[in-house]
Amino acid sequence: MSITLNPLNSSVACERIVSLILAGDAQGEELLYSTFSRGLRYLAAKHCPEHAEDCVHDAILTVTRQIKEGQLKTAAALPGYMNIVLKRTAWNKKLESERLGANDEVFSTVVQTRSDDKADPQRLLEIQERAKILREGLNSLKPQEREILTRFYLSGERPEYICQQMNLTETQFRLNKSRSKQKLETYTAKRLRSSLRPSQAAAMRAAACS
Repeated sequence: MSITLNPLNSSVACERIVSLILAGDAQGEELLYSTFSRGLRYLAAKHCPEHAEDCVHDAILTVTRQIKEGQLKTAAALPGYMNIVLKRTAWNKKLESERLGANDEVFSTVVQTRSDDKADPQRLLEIQERAKILREGLNSLKPQEREILTRFYLSGERPEYICQQMNLTETQFRLNKSRSKQKLETYTAKRLRSSLRPSQAAAMRAAACS
């Protein structure tokens, strides 16, 4: 299945979306999401079911950025362009997930700590290291990005409440959360790859054996 619109309004809708985005109007991103999210979600569930929602949001953010950069030459080509970007996003997300393994979701490791984790010295050191990296990553984000992630993932606030408190629409919340989470995951993945220096690894082994 590819992403299609009613032929009668496809051209008009695409022209409006592109013109709004090029003008820097936030309504363009909202319209892009409302127009294509259903079809994108179907494709994402087919190509990368584990990260379908992230793929949808990442694809919309990518296309929005590329429209602003002038990479979309014809507005009428938008549906096909969305289709290509979504498939590429899903493919990259699967590869990234396989490469990073458990490291791609740093929140779950820090927040969902079980009592028996604390009895394992090596596991405890790992959790402490990830918590430190998470704090560093959050501090590297813009204030609004940090607030959205903190409220949703760490404080467990509902999206409706966050939107009300931060004066965001549902689409703005979803896209901002996805964008912020993507930035944080990129930061934490890079830091996690370099965090276990030889001395740290030796200390963790010693703690585990004591």
